[in-house]
Parts: sequence; C-alpha cells; structure tokens
Amino acid sequence: MSTSARRTLLVLAIVGVGLLALCEPWAKFLYHGDGSISDLTVLHRPRYLIRFNEIPIFQTGNYQYHFRGLPHEEFTLVLHVNGNPPRPDEQLQSLQTVIEVVLLDSHGADACKSSRLRSRTLPALNDPDSVWVLSGNAQGSMFWHWQCHDFQVRRGESYELTIRVTRADPRGEKIFVTPSLEGGGIEFP
Repeated sequence: MSTSARRTLLVLAIVGVGLLALCEPWAKFLYHGDGSISDLTVLHRPRYLIRFNEIPIFQTGNYQYHFRGLPHEEFTLVLHVNGNPPRPDEQLQSLQTVIEVVLLDSHGADACKSSRLRSRTLPALNDPDSVWVLSGNAQGSMFWHWQCHDFQVRRGESYELTIRVTRADPRGEKIFVTPSLEGGGIEFP
C-alpha cells in the first residue's frame, strides 16, 4: 500500500472515530430503568427524549420512576398533555391541579424540584414563586416548570423522579399527561 493511501485511510479513520464520538450512538444501550429513551440524532433539538408512563392529573396520586445511564446533557422535565384532539389552552389554563415534582440523584441531591404551586400560567416566568408554564407546539400542549428547565444530569448517576398530584381539579376533567425528560442536541444560532 502506498504512503498516500495509508494517509487517506488514517484520515478517514480519525474522521470516522470523531463522528462516532460526536453522535454517541451507544446512549440508548447505557440507559436502564423506567421509561424509554429515544435518540433523535445530534442534529435534532431536543436530541434525547425519555418518556415515562402516563399519569392521571384528575385524581391525587404519587408516581415514581427510577433510571440510570442518562447522557451527560442538560434536560427539561415536560408534562405532555394527552388527548386527541388537543384540549383548548383556556381549559388547561384554568386547571386548579397542584403538581409537585422532585428529581433526586443517587446522593439524595435535587437535580430539579418544583414548588408546590398550581398549574395555572402567569407571566412571571423568572419569579421564584412562578408556576407551571403552559406551552405548545405541533405535537400538542405541555407543561414545564422553570425550576426543572435545563438542569444538568451526569452519566454515571442513578435518579429517582417523583411526581405528586396533591390536589386534583374540582371539575374532574379526565386529563392525562405523559412525563418526559428532553435535552441535548445542537443549538443553532
């Protein structure tokens, strides 16, 4: 084999290893626990999507999920509102449901913790007394809390996610949400 062919193979090998390291295709295989992980590739935002079982927010309850092997990324906890057709924002904004969330690492430290507040949208997003925020996109409506937005997780840690519905909406509308952790991917300017 000629010297130029060896150099070409070496450059291709280095580029291939670099691309493999960038894409981290093994993230799906490192994740263990409740929920399922999807890797939507490095060009998507969010790249990683961990979905847990749906929960009813029309009745009080305590829901726990245990998992480990998350990619070293910033994540946001999102409660996707289930239902087809999607519920009107006015109906979701008027909910009196109280939801508490805490995500603990294996050392008992809070990775994210929501305040015990109503799921009613108010404009004071950066206020520590803020509430769950109602957002939406083409896939439907979702709630997220500023205290569980863009928090850092570590690859080697085990986590316990606890979601408590401490007060159900008195109207009793049968609403289910699917909790998910979403994060990673390239941020384009």
